[in-house]
Amino acid sequence: MFRFDATKLILSKLDNQPIVANLGPTSDELWHAEHRDRNFYTYGNMGLCSSIALGMSLSSDEKIISLDGDGSLLMNLGTLATINRENPKNLIVVVYDNEMWGQTGRQATHTSTGTELVEVAQGCGIEKTELVDDLESLSEVFDKALSEDGPWFIVAKIEETDYLPVPTPEPEFTLYRFRNSFL
Repeated sequence: MFRFDATKLILSKLDNQPIVANLGPTSDELWHAEHRDRNFYTYGNMGLCSSIALGMSLSSDEKIISLDGDGSLLMNLGTLATINRENPKNLIVVVYDNEMWGQTGRQATHTSTGTELVEVAQGCGIEKTELVDDLESLSEVFDKALSEDGPWFIVAKIEETDYLPVPTPEPEFTLYRFRNSFL
């Protein structure tokens, strides 16, 4: 499964729920799939995507979707314990696991040598966890996550591909546009 296809699938299932996207290709592909006011692109925030989404989920009743990456999540595993402690019923974390730090040179992450992020999340107390490796499974699990209370933690194994063109990141405008989408 490719990240871009998975992102388009997730977008097709949403009304206007906010999405927080990991830096680099995840944000780029979300932009190309459907640039919208409720997309929060986290350029320059490696390791913070799910933490930002957690904060949003605690201040909103809407479902908040985090599209994180294995490398970024590994940089901030403490967020999983905090998600369990805060227990937001409206948070869905999807981790695109390509087994590499794509943004820093495609070095292998720990998931390439046996670290299982679903088991780490379960060890932190997150009960609703799933591992998927194809679009059909992702579709089924994501539908369930949208219809049930969370928090949800879904690891989507992906194949890496060539990167799409990088949109011009405008962090200040992203924040302005995103905040105004809640008014």
